[in-house]
Amino acid sequence: MQVWQALLLGVIQGVSELFPVSSLAQVILLPAIFKWDIDQQAISFLAFVVALHLATALALLIYFWSDWVVVFRAYLGSLQRRKLVYDDASKFAWLLVAGTIIVGVVGLAGEKKLRQLFERPEYAWIVAVILIANGGVMLLGDFMKKRSETPSFDPEAEAGDTSTETAAVAIKQVRRTAEQMTFTEATLVGGAQTLALLPGISRSGVTIVGGLLVGLTYEQASRFSFMLATPIIGLAALKELPKLIKNPAVLSYTIPSAALAGLTAYFSVRFLMKYFKHNRLAPFGYYCIAFGTLALVLLKMQ
Repeated sequence: MQVWQALLLGVIQGVSELFPVSSLAQVILLPAIFKWDIDQQAISFLAFVVALHLATALALLIYFWSDWVVVFRAYLGSLQRRKLVYDDASKFAWLLVAGTIIVGVVGLAGEKKLRQLFERPEYAWIVAVILIANGGVMLLGDFMKKRSETPSFDPEAEAGDTSTETAAVAIKQVRRTAEQMTFTEATLVGGAQTLALLPGISRSGVTIVGGLLVGLTYEQASRFSFMLATPIIGLAALKELPKLIKNPAVLSYTIPSAALAGLTAYFSVRFLMKYFKHNRLAPFGYYCIAFGTLALVLLKMQ
């Protein structure tokens, strides 16, 4: 792998890990489309990818540092009080645990088998198809959220009071904070991350959609999604860290690439947290469908 390719992949990882467009799909499809001479089955390449993920996790940890301080204090408070939930902070802390359990267990059990889609270039077209499906999930999540926010007319209210429009409208809009979720809901939202074991499915995308379906706002769903992702990405990278240590030859291009990944990840999450205050998932859904379709066509033409 050439240095410029490594640096470009670092930027792509930093951006696409948090944008709901599947970082793994980007890292697989771009080299396949442009026929980069990269052996994705090589231990050195896997070690390189581990470093990029670790940098992304560190960027998330830094951005949400104040939130994580509150979470860790809540865990200590639960131990001291011998009570799992005693306020909103403690509930949020344990909701993160509930949302992490399933993906941790499934990831350990099925990661190696699913990684074949990552290691074998001939499967790149399947990744493109899955990326298209990922776009469909984003659009479906937007549609269902928008539908839940659509005003519903109440005929009885309309008949009883026609002088004001508000008397005839019942707003079916649920705006919950993450702390208002049940543990079952948090488990289901976090469990959606297991779908991201498939290259082409976005971890942040499916968890944000899951959050929307249980009534969270886009901002609250994205915050919960990114904080859920931090320990998963970080621990998965640390688990594979020996591969990086055993391959010091890759450090010359891995260190600057990881630095770029961390920097772009930090600014990506900063942008997205502002973006989701007023915007939806649709643009990312259209991108996934468009890029996945283009990649599929180009790969089939080769």
